[in-house]
Amino acid sequence: MKFEFIFMTDCQLGAYATFSGLSEAEVAELASRDMRAEVVPKVDGFEWDANQYATAIAAANSLRPDFVVMGGDMVDDPGSEDQLNSLLRITSKLDQDIPMRWVPGNHDIGADTVVPTRHSIDKYREAFGPDYYSFDYRDTRFIVLDTVVIDSPQDVPGELDAQMEFLESELDRARAHQKRVVLFGHHPLFVRDAGEEDTYWNLPIARRRPILDLIHRSGVKHAFAGHWHRNAIAFDGDFEMVTSGPVGYPLGRDPSGFRTVVVGETGLQHTYLPLEEFS
Repeated sequence: MKFEFIFMTDCQLGAYATFSGLSEAEVAELASRDMRAEVVPKVDGFEWDANQYATAIAAANSLRPDFVVMGGDMVDDPGSEDQLNSLLRITSKLDQDIPMRWVPGNHDIGADTVVPTRHSIDKYREAFGPDYYSFDYRDTRFIVLDTVVIDSPQDVPGELDAQMEFLESELDRARAHQKRVVLFGHHPLFVRDAGEEDTYWNLPIARRRPILDLIHRSGVKHAFAGHWHRNAIAFDGDFEMVTSGPVGYPLGRDPSGFRTVVVGETGLQHTYLPLEEFS
């Protein structure tokens, strides 16, 4: 039976303020790091980002998906209780019949917004639940990965190995039960090409390659991620890596938005919807 979910990512409450008040030189420096920003007056707080996220939640209520996935970077400052509380308050407006599934981003679980620690992982789990897990919906198994640990595991010994064992086990179980598998993570495995060099925007190839090997061995066809704050579709054979634009502040030419995904007997179809259509 056909069903539909929404993939949102990077609502990142507080990001607009972070990128406001930049000089021309600072905008140029960001561009050298593959981030497109604009010169706008300095603002404080996170009203702009909260309004974006509220619009996305209202849109989800109108579209009536079977569930929503938030693909990470829910807040800009992992230490801000105000940002977290506002995020959860807005999320509570999502219809109770539509589950929200969380995916950790580097701004949520990285102590310094990059590298996770034991404390930052525990804090995330207290607020959002497990940082990696699986859930089934009809004939599909969805696997959520903590790509922040995969990207930077150095301060949490054992977490990477535990997650890789979990992923292999989940893929084996899904294959045994003839379930389709869809992966979610914050960081894309790759943005343009499976063999591309390591950057801030993808997972290191030393850990990307073993995951891709598991993906191909298990016949996984689709993964969804955010982090890049713009859209990209890339393939490694018949595996599709979908990087989706942000609910919040864009860092490319794609507008703020989210992705609707229809799952049918013959595969997945997804469409990026600009948020302005729902304003």
